[in-house]
Amino acid sequence: MADKMIMSYYLRQDKNDQSPTHTRWFAYVDRMGLLTTRGLAEYLISLGVELDRSQLEKIIIQIARAIPQIVAQGYSVKIAGLGVFSAYIANQKGGAESPAKFNVAENIKGVRFRFRPDSSDLDNLTSKAYGKHVSLGNGTYVLEKGNKAPKYPIAAYQPQP
Repeated sequence: MADKMIMSYYLRQDKNDQSPTHTRWFAYVDRMGLLTTRGLAEYLISLGVELDRSQLEKIIIQIARAIPQIVAQGYSVKIAGLGVFSAYIANQKGGAESPAKFNVAENIKGVRFRFRPDSSDLDNLTSKAYGKHVSLGNGTYVLEKGNKAPKYPIAAYQPQP
């Protein structure tokens, strides 16, 4: 991620009368939608990946199926340049008094799936470092109550000067 990418955002006013920031304006990422497996495959092809869309889709689907299965076996899965997928147990507050008094139904809220972005120097995708790779575009808009954000088609990544 050597070149900066331009990220769109919009402004929205806090309309909550009870909020200490009532009437203040805040920026939000302009989310264009959800990119499906097929869309991701087509995007990768537009970047010059030398596989056809159906091959890429199959690979992505198999990875998506394999990761939760591997994580359920107690392994973490690291994809270089992307991050680590793992699981953790969310425990109830207070815990059990002893191992003998531990009860799964009473002491565990659930098992959670976690993703931790790659934090290596080369591909640092942690939330703060990611901001160094993104510039906020000046094509902002104000989202008024009841209006929907405009949607734009996804385009292949183009490095910005």
